[in-house]
Amino acid sequence: MTDIIIDGSSFVLLIKSLEQTVQFYSELGFNYEVIGDKVLHHHVSRGKLTLILVEAKQEDEVNPISSRYEEQYFDVYCYTNAVDLIAQEVMDRNITITRDPNYTNHWSEFTFRDPNGYQITVGGGVVNKELIS
Repeated sequence: MTDIIIDGSSFVLLIKSLEQTVQFYSELGFNYEVIGDKVLHHHVSRGKLTLILVEAKQEDEVNPISSRYEEQYFDVYCYTNAVDLIAQEVMDRNITITRDPNYTNHWSEFTFRDPNGYQITVGGGVVNKELIS
């Protein structure tokens, strides 16, 4: 029997401004592309993560779940082997961090907020083992 592997994922995000959101993610190393003929899909991707961006007709339509429920601290969860390096990229760009980096031997993570209010958590390993508490 063959094991089925899902190798990547995409999330659809309803956003306030396509231009602002594409610029934000591009500055974080995401690639931008438009896919489709009759219906255009705006993608930003980095590694195996793809965010499909859909511009809202009205700004008040954008309502991330993390803004509605305090215990839900993320809207998108990303896995990586370099939480510390991505955290540094985010800090270098003065992006709002809503949960500070926590580096441990078992699991490390931090959360930042994009211009639409979505909270993105990055979890996994770290490259600089000296950061582990």
